[in-house]
Amino acid sequence: MALGKKFKTMFLLLLTIALLSGCTQEKKTPQKAEPEQLKIGVLPVEDIMPMLVAEKNGYFTEENLQVELVRFQSAMEQGNAMQSGQLNGMNTDMIVATMMKDSGLDLKMTSFTLGASPQEGKFAIVAAPGSNIQTLQDLKGKSLGISYNSIIEYVSDGLLKDAGIEPSEVKKVSVPKIPLRMEMLFSSQIAAITVPDPMVTFAEFKGAKVIAQDTTHNLSQAVVIFNQKTLDNKKGAVAGFYRAYAKAVNDLNNHPEQYKQLLVENVNIPEPIAKDYSLQHYPLPQVPTEKDVNNILQWMKQKDLLKNNLQYTDLVQKI
Repeated sequence: MALGKKFKTMFLLLLTIALLSGCTQEKKTPQKAEPEQLKIGVLPVEDIMPMLVAEKNGYFTEENLQVELVRFQSAMEQGNAMQSGQLNGMNTDMIVATMMKDSGLDLKMTSFTLGASPQEGKFAIVAAPGSNIQTLQDLKGKSLGISYNSIIEYVSDGLLKDAGIEPSEVKKVSVPKIPLRMEMLFSSQIAAITVPDPMVTFAEFKGAKVIAQDTTHNLSQAVVIFNQKTLDNKKGAVAGFYRAYAKAVNDLNNHPEQYKQLLVENVNIPEPIAKDYSLQHYPLPQVPTEKDVNNILQWMKQKDLLKNNLQYTDLVQKI
């Protein structure tokens, strides 16, 4: 009897140890999933700052994301990389996004980067230094340097029409490269040009005069686009991307002075104005409105730039 009792006690003890061991194993922290990867094509322009801050401050890592910001020096190279499937997304403007969609690339605009309000991302028409052009009315019959079928021409047409001037009343001159456009302005080879900031600020620094700007008109709007495959297959990653993005926007808007050096290192700002140039105010993630998109579509249709009858829902997806 004593032996049986002893055996029973040992058996119960071993069973208890085994059960406790199993509970301990169950309580082990599960291994963290591998970070999801996103490749975003960026240009050296102001609207990429929230992404740079999210990268710098580790906000993407906090969302278990590995976001690679792939840098390009030209919009053409960036667009080619997007079309060939090398990128999940990119920063661009609404004209380019619509053209890419119309060409057959399955993509959506998912948020503004600048331009949710007119004060963000200034574009302006500036007259040559020493010119007697003071207003848009003075520009009638004179040359205006732009790039055709682009956000530059869209803004130019909008500013002219708002002043009661038909775009055909000025002599539009195609100068696609901004540095050349600026050089032609400073040498008075052209009466006026349309450019975005920081080139507006630099032109003023060099003596040019702003005769119209879109800070009271919501014309120039920059966005992030993602291809549809990414939006369908990496929903969690895209949502995490925008949570990190929103944190970075708050940092930028609340403490802009902390990110001045990051701006200078990553954005093409002419050296003479870099020290005094102020950071933009950035919008929290939000999609373009139907009105904004329809204005773009109407302008592009009038210029016969679209093959397809695109609608708002074809171009925009809220995350």
